[in-house]
Amino acid sequence: MPSSESSSSRKRSRSELVALLLVWFCRVFVGGAFVVAGWAKAIDPWGFLYKITEYLTVWGWEMPREFTLTGAVALACVEFCTGVLVLTGSLKRVGVWCAAAMMLVMLPLTAYIAVANPVADCGCFGDFLILSNPATFVKNIFLSAAVVYLLLKNTSVAGLFAAPVQWLLIAVSCGYPLFLAFTGYQVQPLVDFRPYKVGTPFPGAETSDTSDESDVSDDDDEALPVFLYEKDGVRKEFSLDALPDSTWNYVGELSGSASDNTGDGFGVYDEDGNDVSSMIISEDVPALVLVVSDPEYQFLSRSHYIHELYRYSTAKGVDMIALVGSTGETFDRWVALTSPEFPVYSVEDTSLKQLVRGDAALVYVVEGVIAWKQTLSSMDASLPDSTLDVCEFDTMEAIDNGRFHLLVTGLYLLSVIVIYLLGMSPKILNLFLPRKSVKNP
Repeated sequence: MPSSESSSSRKRSRSELVALLLVWFCRVFVGGAFVVAGWAKAIDPWGFLYKITEYLTVWGWEMPREFTLTGAVALACVEFCTGVLVLTGSLKRVGVWCAAAMMLVMLPLTAYIAVANPVADCGCFGDFLILSNPATFVKNIFLSAAVVYLLLKNTSVAGLFAAPVQWLLIAVSCGYPLFLAFTGYQVQPLVDFRPYKVGTPFPGAETSDTSDESDVSDDDDEALPVFLYEKDGVRKEFSLDALPDSTWNYVGELSGSASDNTGDGFGVYDEDGNDVSSMIISEDVPALVLVVSDPEYQFLSRSHYIHELYRYSTAKGVDMIALVGSTGETFDRWVALTSPEFPVYSVEDTSLKQLVRGDAALVYVVEGVIAWKQTLSSMDASLPDSTLDVCEFDTMEAIDNGRFHLLVTGLYLLSVIVIYLLGMSPKILNLFLPRKSVKNP
């Protein structure tokens, strides 16, 4: 009998260990996926806003931007906080039920996207990680299965944080993505996952690092034709093997490959429709580029500030140009209402959104390389004195250079560690307190 009892106890302990490991595996898998997804959305609220707008456009729905933006930021914060709760085993029922509720929506949604393919990607991880629609659906199948297992077993395994301090964990886990989203919307995303990061050449600009490479490619590669089409006032380039449907109107043919003429797909056109991508930025002169991706949202109250900015730039020997994400009547109306004193060019709005976030933003280029990017509304309303020797543009630091994000994330992780230690403090104190001897009565 003793041997059978010990054998059964070993089997029970082994099964308990397997169940424990499975619960923690599912917690890490589900919680980690939600944390990364919420973080990626919070980092780039503009990108998530564009993705939601794309969904709404496909379905024929219209919503005010303020409502859409509020929902985008709220979803990012809830997703991140839910991931933290599941990952740490905090609020074991609430966290898993929140995850289950979101998967109850996301699983059929991604199934529809995988079949109908209405958008290029679902945007689950923003620009940080782009998955194909079928891959996203398969990922959600595994996530849903893990969530179902946690619904059954999660309460049987203790979490990392003591119950009295879990509300502090929720507070900092909501505040962190909210701060990321606020900064990303008002200024720029703290981490840039797009092609035109700070420190990279401005699209189409000739730099000393890329000039040699371009000479070699011109000699070795045969130029392929690129065709320019227009639809609803938007112009876009297409290669010969990817021509659009009949709803697009043919404008003309561009010589050379897409990368040679448009700076990796970044086409800049003057008022006559000529491609001037390689002529707008000079390596020898700094340039301040006003980017207006959506002139319909560009508020005219900043027009005076734009003109003052141009005068300051001229006094400091800085060229200033504007890139507007429209053509035709919309482009002409923006130019007529703004009356810029500097050159204005037309660029496809999707390309501008890849360059910088915001309806109206500034990009400062030095020696053909992007030095910093910032929304127009976040700029200091009072320009510095142009009589000073120092150019204010040269002293500005890029908020999306990665250092500020490391600081904010470090403070968040430090807060989480402090909260964990607070929950463990009674046990820590007991290690240093002398144990009282118990006397027999």
